[in-house]
Amino acid sequence: MGGGKSSGEFAACMDLLTQQSSFPSHCWSITASKILGTFVILGAVGFKLPQIRLINKRKSSEGLALSQFVLELCVSAITLSFNYHIAAPISTYGESAFICLQNIVIVFQIRHYDKIGWGSFLVGVMAYLALVMTLYSDYARDLRVDIPLCDFREGTLTCDTVNMRFQDCLAGINTAVMITSRIPTIMTIFRTKIVSNISRTTWGLNLAGATIRVFTSIRETPDQLILQISFFLSAFLSAFVIFQTFLYAGNKDKAAGEDGKETKKGK
Repeated sequence: MGGGKSSGEFAACMDLLTQQSSFPSHCWSITASKILGTFVILGAVGFKLPQIRLINKRKSSEGLALSQFVLELCVSAITLSFNYHIAAPISTYGESAFICLQNIVIVFQIRHYDKIGWGSFLVGVMAYLALVMTLYSDYARDLRVDIPLCDFREGTLTCDTVNMRFQDCLAGINTAVMITSRIPTIMTIFRTKIVSNISRTTWGLNLAGATIRVFTSIRETPDQLILQISFFLSAFLSAFVIFQTFLYAGNKDKAAGEDGKETKKGK
């Protein structure tokens, strides 16, 4: 896989540097990719802390779509399992683990402030755990599926089936889920025109991380085109949410309005 190749290339560059004090030009890009990937992983440790703190501070999750974070958890599960099975270097996907943990915290926050019943919530938790166990199983690793493939040439539509690894299909599914996970938040902002609970810092970090990942995935896993497209689309949609936070920056949410009324009454 591409991951093993890039790791071997980086190790060879380090050997040249330590043993022969030589550092060929092609080593600069792979080294830069490793360094940037490490920074992304380190940044992911506190990636969503601004969003978590903002929800706690405002005691409200208004403007946040639970479905976004649930879908992001699915994206993390697919990303981690996919890269685990293809033995990709940790520097190309390690941040997904930290983002997953922080999304779990946000999901529990939204459950609390939106007063979602524990019964239905725990059913969702069990379903997610079942998904994770399945994705990491040997069965999911070895499974192959028949995918319909159609081609339109010279006015004729021809269709056939292609037998593919389930893991390769997941890469495409992950891109679709990632895009879908951003849509609820974008649509919620359009509908409510409230962005006071949206952390611009978190979305800015998401934009920066996805942009860096476009480069690291091209450099270290060049054979994973769908992965590269996924990071590009993630960067674009993150930029769009940031645009919305500026567009509706002057609007107040209900919690803020109620706090203001209580303050006036107190006076």
